[in-house]
Amino acid sequence: MARRTAIPLHLLALVLVSTLAQSGPVRAASAPVECWQGWGYRVDPQTRTYTSPEMLLATKGPADWQPGHEVTLYILDRASGRIDTQQLPIVVAPFIPRTYYRDNLDYVDGEGDIIGSDDNLVFGLSHVPKPTADLEKMNEYNRWACGLEGSAG
Repeated sequence: MARRTAIPLHLLALVLVSTLAQSGPVRAASAPVECWQGWGYRVDPQTRTYTSPEMLLATKGPADWQPGHEVTLYILDRASGRIDTQQLPIVVAPFIPRTYYRDNLDYVDGEGDIIGSDDNLVFGLSHVPKPTADLEKMNEYNRWACGLEGSAG
């Protein structure tokens, strides 16, 4: 019968610390994120002409796209993809948005009143759903897609 040799605890701890140090910093798992992300233009309600350049937009969570329900949209910075803290959010009350399904509500577009403005908003947004499993890479992508963090990888 072979004789077992016990590894001293201090050597085992040294190997474990060395391995962890090589794998980089340990990050806490982030909470799953979902949002709506896409584009929008301010338009004059009378002439239907654009009154703004294209804006990249995102919600901070789920949204109710029923006609007249207010939805808060945040403008994303084009360079970083993150929510632009220098821009005020846009609160829109959609008229009759078109919705598209693929098992779940995946895309919405339409026009609505911008609350506090004479302009309307024409928009198109895709749903970025919460991951069905706790997949950290998917959570990281969602946080990026929703404008909450820098890069997706």
